[in-house]
Amino acid sequence: MVPKLASDSIPITFSIMCGRFAQTTSSDDLVNLFQLMTQVAITPCYNLAPTMNAFIVRETSAGRIGQQTRWGLVPSWAPNLKRGSDLFNARSESVFEKPSFAKLARTQRCVIPASGFYEWRDTPAGKMPTLFTPSHEPVLRFAGLWSTWADDHGEITYTSTILTTEANRTMAPFHHRMPVLLTSNGSDQWLNNSIQNPDDIRHVLVSAPNDALHLRPISRRINNVRNNDSDCWGPHSVDE
Repeated sequence: MVPKLASDSIPITFSIMCGRFAQTTSSDDLVNLFQLMTQVAITPCYNLAPTMNAFIVRETSAGRIGQQTRWGLVPSWAPNLKRGSDLFNARSESVFEKPSFAKLARTQRCVIPASGFYEWRDTPAGKMPTLFTPSHEPVLRFAGLWSTWADDHGEITYTSTILTTEANRTMAPFHHRMPVLLTSNGSDQWLNNSIQNPDDIRHVLVSAPNDALHLRPISRRINNVRNNDSDCWGPHSVDE
């Protein structure tokens, strides 16, 4: 079974990184971890796919806030929201140069908290889903960008994308890319809107240490985006 996007007509291929993740951290923990100015309402999601709602943390003039966005960045100049189905990841190495991302990388950076993300690998029994969770931290901090898009009626949609970098040794057997995982200090720097010179912020966009992630095979329930509960993290069964 091939995982699909929220729109079931568009399949996710197994070469995509990062194409699925989970946000299950409680609202109170997110407020404390990221020192948010206000409380947030977040529903746990174990199977988050592009075009679905993803919670981000960003800096404002009034302080740090949490916000729901549509995962898949849609530039303000895009004719419609379909553009976001292609831009749910951005290569960190070129993010300050690419037209779709360059301005945002200077002024509209965000952190996307995740309790885990998924990758698949070939096995004799077929594609095996694997869950990657933080080894030492309470949450993964994906480096991201956010944007706003308005329709003809002026209704605004907030969108976001996850930055990727070269895989570390833990990730390499599964994929040659991995999400940029920020440290707590790196997260603070990435969110600091006063830093706009690329040379002053590129240093946080690096591969995570090899021991930063714990991995284990999980149930093939995760393959179907309609399955969105803690059973997705259950053990793999040969009967699936």
